[in-house]
Amino acid sequence: MDRAARTHILGFVVVLAVALFLHYGFLPFVSRRVNPAGIRETPAYFLAIALVPVALWLVPAFSRALARGAYEAHRKLFGGEGVYVRLPAAEPIRLRDTILMSIGPFAIDLLVMAEIEYLQGAADLRALAVGFVAFPILLLAGFLTSLLPGAWLLDGLELRLIRPIQGEVVRPAEWFERTVGPVGAVALLAGFVTLLNASVGSYERALLDLGLWAVRLFPAVFGAVCVYRLVIEPQVLPSLEAWCSKQGIEIRTALPNVLTEWAAANAENPPRSPS
Repeated sequence: MDRAARTHILGFVVVLAVALFLHYGFLPFVSRRVNPAGIRETPAYFLAIALVPVALWLVPAFSRALARGAYEAHRKLFGGEGVYVRLPAAEPIRLRDTILMSIGPFAIDLLVMAEIEYLQGAADLRALAVGFVAFPILLLAGFLTSLLPGAWLLDGLELRLIRPIQGEVVRPAEWFERTVGPVGAVALLAGFVTLLNASVGSYERALLDLGLWAVRLFPAVFGAVCVYRLVIEPQVLPSLEAWCSKQGIEIRTALPNVLTEWAAANAENPPRSPS
């Protein structure tokens, strides 16, 4: 077992221990003040939405297709005046990066759960346990979170878009991270609280639900992303690197050289200084 695997296993144990402490120690104390009836239960299959993506990620062709699709989408939207290259040095698998990556799917799952409670008007999520509406929506949430490796793999490939005319270098993964990254996840969590406030009529209850579902759901989401980082990504990246070579995406050790080469070949249209 390498160092990254040991660090992630230890991190998962710590996250799980903190979640159990909050669930059985802290939140019941808070709930007696906010919700005298106590902490509401959540159907067990709600937690399964965190594990649905793993079943799809374990199919290498699915993950490769996500990366290629994300690249093609970025190329058609933003790559018309630039050239794609790769940096030679890949970043190591770090625990803090895995935690940040987990926030996106976690926020999506929470927002979907809030939407279900808001649309169904259920005072207790156990009322949805035998429903035929909630389960397909939860499967949809699991499918949406399974698409996130498209952006993660672009980052893992150290892909860069160089726009010589503008004189700038862009990370293609950044375009996706604005929505599904940590910053976008904060906006989704804010939407979670707003929806629940409209449903339960109290921001205190909404925040309690956020804490309750967080301690129940985040360990499962974090564990799923750990599996992706340790098992799936190392298997998929080599084939994607070969695909990049076939696409003419070169590995460049010095990005300024690309701008210099382009300027030499296009002396009549020199790069503009970035604003």
